[in-house]
Amino acid sequence: MSGEEKRNGDAALRHLEELIERLGQLPDPAARAPARELVELILDLHGIALARLMTIVAGADGGLLARLAEDEQVRAILLLHGLHPEDLETRVRRAVERLRPHLGVHGLRLDVVEITKGTARLKVHPGNGATPKASLLWTLPSEIEDAIVEAAPDIDKVIIDGLEAPAAVAITSPSE
Repeated sequence: MSGEEKRNGDAALRHLEELIERLGQLPDPAARAPARELVELILDLHGIALARLMTIVAGADGGLLARLAEDEQVRAILLLHGLHPEDLETRVRRAVERLRPHLGVHGLRLDVVEITKGTARLKVHPGNGATPKASLLWTLPSEIEDAIVEAAPDIDKVIIDGLEAPAAVAITSPSE
């Protein structure tokens, strides 16, 4: 995806969120209720069509399905409709795997302890008695959180044990 495509997609999503917010602020409940129902119906129809499309693609070429799920814009829509081909746990574990080389350079190892009810509990272990630099411990929680949220934006909470003080981060979506 080009930078322009990403900017256009992000702008369209922001505009959609603004319009939905404005619908919720309509003073007339008789207008507000059908407007919200219309938006929900359109989303449902798109979700049904997208589910059929994903079934067709999966039957024709599983590699294509994986490539679609990797695209940032497509992934967001698949998650919105609960159609991402990988479950939350798989996506979190993949993110942890991608972090391992970076952390390994600093003498650290990151493991998934558990993933339950939208919460990922992770543990950072020092490797071979290494003591990471204080500056790394300062930035590490946000680096880990960013990687997990990028892979699994539908996660509710990331808890990181094994640092000087455990870091628990509640994830909230921009529309909340």
